[in-house]
Amino acid sequence: MSNSLALQRPVDWTHSTADFVASVSWSPDGRFVAAAGSGGPILLLGTDSGIPVMNWAGHPGGTFCAAFSPAIPRVASVGQDGHVRFWDPTTPDAPVSVPVSKSWVEHLLWAPDGSALAIASGREVRILSPDGKVVHTLAPLPTTVSALAWRADSRELAAAAYGRIQIWDALTGATREPIVWKTSLISLAWSPDQRWMAAGTQEQSVQIWELPAKPGEELAMSGYAAKVKNLAWHRGARYLATDGGTEVMVWDCGGRGPAGSTPRILEGHQQRVTTLAYQRDGHLLATGSEEGRVLLWNAGKSSEPIRRFQLPGAISCLEWSRDGQSLAIGCRSGEVAAVRITL
Repeated sequence: MSNSLALQRPVDWTHSTADFVASVSWSPDGRFVAAAGSGGPILLLGTDSGIPVMNWAGHPGGTFCAAFSPAIPRVASVGQDGHVRFWDPTTPDAPVSVPVSKSWVEHLLWAPDGSALAIASGREVRILSPDGKVVHTLAPLPTTVSALAWRADSRELAAAAYGRIQIWDALTGATREPIVWKTSLISLAWSPDQRWMAAGTQEQSVQIWELPAKPGEELAMSGYAAKVKNLAWHRGARYLATDGGTEVMVWDCGGRGPAGSTPRILEGHQQRVTTLAYQRDGHLLATGSEEGRVLLWNAGKSSEPIRRFQLPGAISCLEWSRDGQSLAIGCRSGEVAAVRITL
């Protein structure tokens, strides 16, 4: 048996929809996965079998993201209609709907402790309470927001745009000193130990700042084959995984940081990597790509994958369950899958 076949494992279940899967999200207790279709509908799937238990209408014109609160059984979603909607997993009834924009709302991110929800529409960022009240409408950025990131303790929120990363106090809404960098920043990740801020750029590079950021002390990692759209920190904040082509680069940010170092390069995908995520409390990194392949790695120890799963379509999204024992996967072709990880 070839090594490739030895790595191959079947998924536990697959549910086919008629829509591009824009996001997948686990309930805090691991019983459900919410899958948002880009055309609008949001499915709530039971994780034992993949059978839908709810089929919510979502957002007219399309849903961009639906995510469970990490603290309570509630799903928040955003989309083309300019509303934030809050769904109760126990009922098919109409959700709490909060109008926040005259245009679409593209970004949504729960605070790590579930105490607040950040959303972004155009240049504007808002912080909402878990019950849907707008707590802060923050000072708008000069250009369109491209990514959001919470500090691990939920006390500060960062947003990336062209030329800067803006940071706010999440409790007061007060503006912190921005990180200024003259390029288009398209992805953002704040390290769990609060030491580093990382951003992927339109120019096929990654910028890293040690906080508090000082002009001239930023680190630049270049040489990527494509734009760096996805970043993921290991829970210990030592390793930063980045996409940007068919390979995944993992930078060692321990000690004095990644300056002058060579990344570990993970090769195993035949087409471009589209998404990646570390376990919340483990060491495994999951990566998905355009050829429908999902690979698991222990990138701190090896450049070889340890598990492989094959889906029928390009991978659009994936997320680890809260306990780190299962993985939910979404495909551009409409499949939603889940697998329990056994090593």
